[in-house]
Amino acid sequence: MDHTQPGTSYSSDRLIESSEQAKLGEFVGEKKRDFYFRKWKKDNSWNWAACLLPLFWLGYRKMLKPVVFILFGFLAIDIIILFLGIDGAAISRGLGYGLAGALGITGNMFYRKHAEKQVQKVNQLSISEEEKMHELRKRGGTSGKGAFLAVLMFVGYLVITLGLTLTFA
Repeated sequence: MDHTQPGTSYSSDRLIESSEQAKLGEFVGEKKRDFYFRKWKKDNSWNWAACLLPLFWLGYRKMLKPVVFILFGFLAIDIIILFLGIDGAAISRGLGYGLAGALGITGNMFYRKHAEKQVQKVNQLSISEEEKMHELRKRGGTSGKGAFLAVLMFVGYLVITLGLTLTFA
């Protein structure tokens, strides 16, 4: 039985889409839901927080795995620079600016992919829709603890880099 009014068409795809949209909204959180939904309508959109504070934005948005990968990448590059015996200040600065610019440009898209992946994972759980929404709220949103962990990881990276520099320079 068709419950649509004349001139409108509601398919099962649209219902699935709105259900997924609701789940994405729960994941993002009420405070920034409209902001990110507006940003996600565009192919690319600028994110000032991701540009100015890349690692901390990632931590604040509960994306700690990329923080770890980025810091390990920077550490590997620092070790290579150290063993090559070159002045790596310009390289490090360039990489930092590059990361800031890249996350400024792609941060919103990166966050959307992260959110969609989390929604997919939660959808696979054998729990009720209400429990799924609760789980998405728990996994998503923002986290001061995540930002703090990102700061601690960054400080750890600085300590390791300084220790290596003082030991091998």
